Amino acid sequence: MGASRWIYFTDKGGNAQAALDQLRERVFQQSWRHQEPSLDTLEDLMESGILEEEGGTHSVIDVDRVIETDDVDYEEDGTVRMVVPQEMLEYFGEEKPTRDVVERVYKASASDLPPMFRGSGCCAPVYDPQGNQVEWVFWGMTGD
Repeated sequence: MGASRWIYFTDKGGNAQAALDQLRERVFQQSWRHQEPSLDTLEDLMESGILEEEGGTHSVIDVDRVIETDDVDYEEDGTVRMVVPQEMLEYFGEEKPTRDVVERVYKASASDLPPMFRGSGCCAPVYDPQGNQVEWVFWGMTGD
């Protein structure tokens, strides 16, 4: 089936790991066919290896933890690396990009943004025009 790039925005700022957990649960609930889907069900599926056998979900569901590192080339399967300040300037042209800026950059050059390998992603804070963090953006590439 190949790899798929994906991008998601959360509806709040705060802690990146908490935002990722909520986002994964929301995407899982929207896409899974169980009557009462939950993150526990998702974790059970991941632990059983069923999702890996299927080539993953080609979505944010395929990553489960946020890591912080200064190594901008670091990519580990199942992780989302928080981009560092110099990357914000490099990728988005400003320290505090708004959602419009992030969407425009991603649409124009997603393949130029990390990650370069399947199975991981990146995240960054997203700001309102006044410079207040209002959400997170998560993007990555997963699949077989």
